[in-house]
Amino acid sequence: MGTMRPGETPEQARARAGRLRQRAAQARSMAGSLGSALDTGVARATADGVWSGPYAERVTGELRKRQRALEGLANGVRGTARRWDQEAELLDREAAAAAPTGGN
Repeated sequence: MGTMRPGETPEQARARAGRLRQRAAQARSMAGSLGSALDTGVARATADGVWSGPYAERVTGELRKRQRALEGLANGVRGTARRWDQEAELLDREAAAAAPTGGN
């Protein structure tokens, strides 16, 4: 995805690189909220003296499991954002190499 497409001008490639960077920033922002979505609920449910017993243990165990799953998803999104940034860098380098040089 990071290489210039056939017929793509250097300006178009740089614009595409900019869009990739914007999407990467959005993805990182979303990953932050995704990864912490259950933090407050888990902290409240597992606080000392809130509740106890077999049902409480099952529910808090499930909450922790889902919290770990969300953290894993967030890490995956962050990894994708890093790859998009790398692709944008590659596009910028290729666009610079393909740009006509000024000269007489």
